[in-house]
Amino acid sequence: MKSQENQTAENKPDYRNPQKLEEAEPITQVQKNSVITKKDLPDARLRYGFPLLILTIFLFVAAIYYGIIKP
Repeated sequence: MKSQENQTAENKPDYRNPQKLEEAEPITQVQKNSVITKKDLPDARLRYGFPLLILTIFLFVAAIYYGIIKP
């Protein structure tokens, strides 16, 4: 059982030790294409602004419903 655990641990790259990282398997083209970088994400104003806008609208509707704001 221990030999199997050691064997699986040896197959994983050790990111803390760069010398062992060189021995790890190379990254395939599919893995390179599936990496999400910062430029792939939408603008930060959109990422944070849109959910905040939805939350504000929801809270405003809830406040009118519960009588906190009287139109």
